[in-house]
Amino acid sequence: MGLRLRHNEWQRQLWKFVTHPVTEIAALVVVVLFALGTLVTVESRLIRSPHTPVIFSPK
Repeated sequence: MGLRLRHNEWQRQLWKFVTHPVTEIAALVVVVLFALGTLVTVESRLIRSPHTPVIFSPK
């Protein structure tokens, strides 16, 4: 037996999924991981820059 959704049933199911507390926590985790990845990428580019102070330079 397949999944049978009536004409507006999918909208209600989608709203239940979006408003579920676990969905909010998962979205927050994704945003934090994305921000962390962006920060690491930017900092790794800047550490190799010729304008980096000697104390922070890996040389």
